Amino acid sequence: MHITKMAPCILAALLVVFPLYTAAAAALPEGTALVEAFDSGAALARIKPKDAACRLLPSSDDAGAALELTFEPAARPGIALRGPEASWDWASAAGLAIRVTNPGDSALTLEITAFGATADGKSRTMDGKAVIGAGQTDWLRVYFSNNGRGPYWGMHGIPVIGPVSRTMPGATSGARLTTASSITVVVREPGTAGRLLLDDLLTFQETSPVALVVPMPFVDSFGQYIHAEWPGKIHSEAELQAQLARERAALDAAPALPVQDALGGWADGPQLEATGWFRTEKRDGKWWLVTPEGHLFMSWGVNCISPGDTTFVTGRETWFEWLPEKDGPFGEFLGSSQGAMILAEPIGGKGQTLAFYPMNQKRKFGDAWQPEFRALALQRLRAWGFNTVANWSLREVLGESTMPFTVTSGTRGGRMLEASSGYWGKMMDVYDPEFPARADTNIQRDAAPFAANPLVVGYFVDNEMSWAAIASSTLSCPPDQPARMVFIERLKAKYGTLEALNAAWGAAAESWDALRLPEGQTDAGKADAEAFEYAFGLHYFQTIAEAIDKHAPNQLYLGCRFTPAYCPKPVMQACADVVDVVSINFYLPMVPPTVLSNIDKPVVIGEFHFGALDRGMFHTGLCAAANQDECGELYAKYLRSVAEHPNFVGCHWFQYIDQPLTGRHMDGENYSVGLVSVVDVPHEPFLSYIKETHAGIYAHRQGQ
Repeated sequence: MHITKMAPCILAALLVVFPLYTAAAAALPEGTALVEAFDSGAALARIKPKDAACRLLPSSDDAGAALELTFEPAARPGIALRGPEASWDWASAAGLAIRVTNPGDSALTLEITAFGATADGKSRTMDGKAVIGAGQTDWLRVYFSNNGRGPYWGMHGIPVIGPVSRTMPGATSGARLTTASSITVVVREPGTAGRLLLDDLLTFQETSPVALVVPMPFVDSFGQYIHAEWPGKIHSEAELQAQLARERAALDAAPALPVQDALGGWADGPQLEATGWFRTEKRDGKWWLVTPEGHLFMSWGVNCISPGDTTFVTGRETWFEWLPEKDGPFGEFLGSSQGAMILAEPIGGKGQTLAFYPMNQKRKFGDAWQPEFRALALQRLRAWGFNTVANWSLREVLGESTMPFTVTSGTRGGRMLEASSGYWGKMMDVYDPEFPARADTNIQRDAAPFAANPLVVGYFVDNEMSWAAIASSTLSCPPDQPARMVFIERLKAKYGTLEALNAAWGAAAESWDALRLPEGQTDAGKADAEAFEYAFGLHYFQTIAEAIDKHAPNQLYLGCRFTPAYCPKPVMQACADVVDVVSINFYLPMVPPTVLSNIDKPVVIGEFHFGALDRGMFHTGLCAAANQDECGELYAKYLRSVAEHPNFVGCHWFQYIDQPLTGRHMDGENYSVGLVSVVDVPHEPFLSYIKETHAGIYAHRQGQ
């Protein structure tokens, strides 16, 4: 900690306000270079406050000073510091940090942003944040490498700092900031007025102690965070066994909710026709699923009933206090991966991986842990009031399930729309001549073990596809793109000549091969684009529906699991015109009452979740909560919003197990969104809220 020498009168006052600044000045940390010491009025001249005021606090011998920031209870009070005329040159730095003291009585969340450019001159901003505790001094950092993650690569959330900005697959992390013209330091929603002391703005190298927010290692032998304690943290294998014994006793005492029948349907609801299969029915203006035995059913499910994901250990060996030996008793949980997404760029996207959750299952159950894992998971779901084993779950779990389940299939492959883009990659070309055969083959394979099983609610086919901008991306593809050829033939049939189309669209294409969708669309152009998007979607959904009717004729088609980011109305309408149940992944605090009200079709939510950072994790997932209690409150609010919507027939939690602390190898997600932790401990009190919500949800829907 840097201690500033101050004039006696100022020092006397500050000994109360800033008690940490009472010793002699210390040298800058190793591996750092000073950018601004806030020693003179020249620094003040380059500072622009917002909802704040600042002044220098000089030392007694004019050897230094600090910047006192007094802020108002605004949304983001703080300062902007302008750099020198030639910009700061930080090409050789790993990051930027400023020392912050919080003299108040409550923690503050601070954010720092550097505005500059990459080595090729493109504009670039880099962000960082920190929570500075009451009466504490710490560094507020921004990393220039690994998309703002610095040494903690391969994770969406990092220690202490928490969630970092999401990275799109296909991006490159090499576009790092090398020069900067200004920085901002703000307090995020302080709530009340307060003050801070800022000192020693500096750059740091990767080897500097400033680069580390926690000491290494920070992951224990169970895959848990070392530097914190919380309810449910496991410290020994004996604790694992004791927890298992307590839980089994509780499950035996309350194996199921009395409001649900044997399949999770509404035990006290009306008796409808028993067809022997799941079906849909609209009653009194509300859509429902109906069990094979004829009871009303809403699908409350859990995704990913499987032993979890692996995480990279290559290049991160110092992060872990213990790693198994390949030839040792836990060597089976070491693996390898290649072709991972961007967040594994420091090791070229490939390396050794480790699976902590199944390793803990072996510690818990011994060598025969796999059937024990499956049996306990199914027993838990029933006791917690869930009634559906949902997407991405193990085939062995489905095969052994005594509760309803969904089957996963997919058609991805073949030729893609070359000009398309999306979070999970390009959109497939559904007019590829190979598409129908691929869909038929895949669905035949995936339906074969389950087509005669009445517990199958239905089939999800594909997930979060890149439906956006179908018309414009299709016309931007090469002339031999199958979808483009279909689109052009449709336009030729309608307009006859290119001149007529140009006139209708306000375009100036010199040939059919050069035709693109203009940015400023006419009414005719917009109508043609939407008509093609509908036809594109209709072809896709009809092709899959035919395959399901052929290979699983008694079971439901549950759609493609839209995401709101890629959900154009023409495609949604095509889906509703074909499938039995529309599916969408809705990561929102609740379901808006008007969403999808324009289609008359049952809808199931394929994924949703809430997460908190009170169980040693680094990322909340896509919807944040303060703690496990608030997770439960949000869960109850979400399910009630589903039950109140006449079109919705269920929702599925993502996911069963917390993601790996250090990020799943495929994309770095490390979300605290499981019902159980990496050591298989159920998250309480969250699950108590879930059980209570499930116990009253059928009556809640009926009462709306």
